[in-house]
Amino acid sequence: MDEERSFAESVDDLRRLEAEFVARAGDDEWDVRETRRRIAELILNVALSKRPPLEVCREAWKDIVRLGFSGKDREYVMAWFFADCCRYDEQPEEGLAVLEPLIAELQRGLEEARATQSDTDFYEYYLEDLRKLRDELLAQQRGEQIPGKSTRRTDVQQEDGEPST
Repeated sequence: MDEERSFAESVDDLRRLEAEFVARAGDDEWDVRETRRRIAELILNVALSKRPPLEVCREAWKDIVRLGFSGKDREYVMAWFFADCCRYDEQPEEGLAVLEPLIAELQRGLEEARATQSDTDFYEYYLEDLRKLRDELLAQQRGEQIPGKSTRRTDVQQEDGEPST
């Protein structure tokens, strides 16, 4: 994606790409669904970097949930993206509502893997990042600033020349 393009332009490009690949897939339902999933994931990814209004991120998240996840790893990453959009827009409750059940699921998986002496890397990998983001959302919920993390409010203040608090 061209960094100079706006969010709307990027989404238009992705939708054109989606239409092309869906047409190529023809009657292959799996290819069509997977193409739509991947485009929805890319739209949320672009939203994370372009920072459109939270409603746009929310709609992208709903689209991904509706299409389903191709794997647990994709679910964890997409949830992280959406929760980070919530953090940016200072809507911690919404981000926590998505993250907390997944963290609990990962924690159960980690405990089961340890109990059976199975590999724990998968669980530990995702737990680390999701817990860190959860902690940032909890801090935000308490009214605390998160060092090194901008929000829409602080970015607007900087654009307006106001000191950030």
